[in-house]
Amino acid sequence: GSSGSSGVRAPVTKVHGGAGSAQRMPLCDKCGSGIVGAVVKARDKYRHPECFVCADCNLNLKQKGYFFVEGELYCETHARARTSGPSSG
Repeated sequence: GSSGSSGVRAPVTKVHGGAGSAQRMPLCDKCGSGIVGAVVKARDKYRHPECFVCADCNLNLKQKGYFFVEGELYCETHARARTSGPSSG
């Protein structure tokens, strides 16, 4: 018996070759895409300027000031509602 391999090959993806590799692109915490250009940093997370919005009302928080509640971004109104409202188990 001879085990001949067919010509099908798995594609090889090169894992960062070290030398001369571009700096790591930050990934948007909201949409998960890489961010090129303007980046908004909130705590340890990065977002596109257009993704820097309240999780409840989608108000853009760039000029407003933002609040983190349980890892989500909220405007002041909804952050207050989250933190002061009755907590459900």
